[in-house]
Amino acid sequence: MKATEQATTRLAHASPHFAEKLAHTTALLQEAARDYSVVQASSLGAEDVVITHLIEVLNLNIGIFVLDTGKLHTETLQLLERTVQAPSALPAHRPPLEVFKPNNEAVIQFVERHGEKAMYESIELRKACCNVRKMEPLARALDGKNAWITGLRREQSGTRAEVPRIDTSDNKRTKFNPLADWTWGDVWHYIALNKVDYNPLHDQFFPSIGCEPCTRAISVGEDFRAGRWWWEDESAKECGLHVKRPATIETAPARQLSNAHLDALEEETIFILREVAAAFERPTLLFSGGKDSLVMLRCAEKAFGAGRIPFPFLMIDTGHNFPEVTDFRDFRAKELGAKLIVRSVEDSMKRGTVRLAHPGESRNVHQSVTLLEAIDEFRFDALIGGARRDEEKARAKERIFSHRDSFGQWQPKAQRPELWTLFNTRLHPGEHFRVFPISNWTELDVWQYIARENIALPSLYYTHQRDVVERKGLLVPVTPLTPAREGEVVEQRSVRFRTVGDITCTCPVESTAANADDIVLETLSADVSERGATRMDDKTSEASMEKRKKDGYF
Repeated sequence: MKATEQATTRLAHASPHFAEKLAHTTALLQEAARDYSVVQASSLGAEDVVITHLIEVLNLNIGIFVLDTGKLHTETLQLLERTVQAPSALPAHRPPLEVFKPNNEAVIQFVERHGEKAMYESIELRKACCNVRKMEPLARALDGKNAWITGLRREQSGTRAEVPRIDTSDNKRTKFNPLADWTWGDVWHYIALNKVDYNPLHDQFFPSIGCEPCTRAISVGEDFRAGRWWWEDESAKECGLHVKRPATIETAPARQLSNAHLDALEEETIFILREVAAAFERPTLLFSGGKDSLVMLRCAEKAFGAGRIPFPFLMIDTGHNFPEVTDFRDFRAKELGAKLIVRSVEDSMKRGTVRLAHPGESRNVHQSVTLLEAIDEFRFDALIGGARRDEEKARAKERIFSHRDSFGQWQPKAQRPELWTLFNTRLHPGEHFRVFPISNWTELDVWQYIARENIALPSLYYTHQRDVVERKGLLVPVTPLTPAREGEVVEQRSVRFRTVGDITCTCPVESTAANADDIVLETLSADVSERGATRMDDKTSEASMEKRKKDGYF
């Protein structure tokens, strides 16, 4: 079916620890079935169809129910019908899928009193509607049960960032969240691998699907749950089925922090982007899928209009990038209808232009070779990058329009003066410019802008649970590429990434920041630059970044 192919092609990408996550999920479901009177609450979303499939595959005696609110999408109802009618390999003693509907009289009274569109009037009325259509039927569905299973994931939203796999906060019953640590790519990898039937609305950019009046597709730049109750503040976006993460008093200062300077920074960036488009014949935007390139992309959308950015995107792939980042890169490029050029260090290795000293050597330093090859291949005369002066002292010396010679190298004595907004863009054959439109921004500026513009980012930027080891003052992620060494203690900690580079040299920091406002507060108190705190390759020597810059690294 075409819809299935579209969804799985676009979204399916297993994280490095997927097999381990699946094993933990399986064990948790088996425990729930063995020790509890338990049911699965299914909204028929992607996460829920995965859990239902696992229940069937594992032959578990776990009932499943769906809340039919009377306002579900046609596509959801059609999937419900297919699910009810599907042949099951489950034992006869397992109860069939049950559908719970709201009390008809209560719905009629609510609509007569408040109208069909009451949910748009106020948060209180929206929650009252949820109470009639969801909460009351949920209470009936859970009656007599001491546990239930949901598809909650930490990655879904800031309010769910601390979801435990087993939640015992409710004295009445235990809540199992077997997919708590799964990524969106994990979910779709499982669906693709097992050919699981799913809601076709996911193909239409509905990552979260609820009642029809309260759910829409997300648009370019919006976060995962932006389509749910889109007219409300993020902190209010729960219906009551799931306990909201308590608000912290620390969130207030982030809202009060002035954003007035962001308009000037944005204006400057837009001006520079337009200068590049006007002055050069073959510019390209270096697009990694990281936060700085996504901020730059938002400014480019404002400069030229969505879907009208006049240059292709270029990414140099080491082959060791985080899949969450490359997936997001591909998604955004497709959303914008942009041409994405990806050139691989592995291809340079096959050509013999890159040779590793040993198989375990980081490929990060070798990106410069592949980048220069791509410049030569496409004859780019300007490369737009997201480097900022506050990141590292070698970058602090950079011009906004940084000249590169015919060998792609940075010559400190050959850089041109920049007077106000007058940029010297003259080139000799074979030369090019690296242009840094957000050079004057700080890390704090970037995060304030992300918060203000509600820019969607790869999930790695926000708190999540990850196995790490302490090594040379850094938290090194434990992955197949960066395994723990003999004698090191592996710990699971709440972390996030300040930068998202090559897995072999990028480290997370300990953090519980679940949204951009939280990160603004963390950044205000940070006393180490983001590269200094997270990049192993920048710690090899005082001049490591300087050398790579001269070699054509950025």
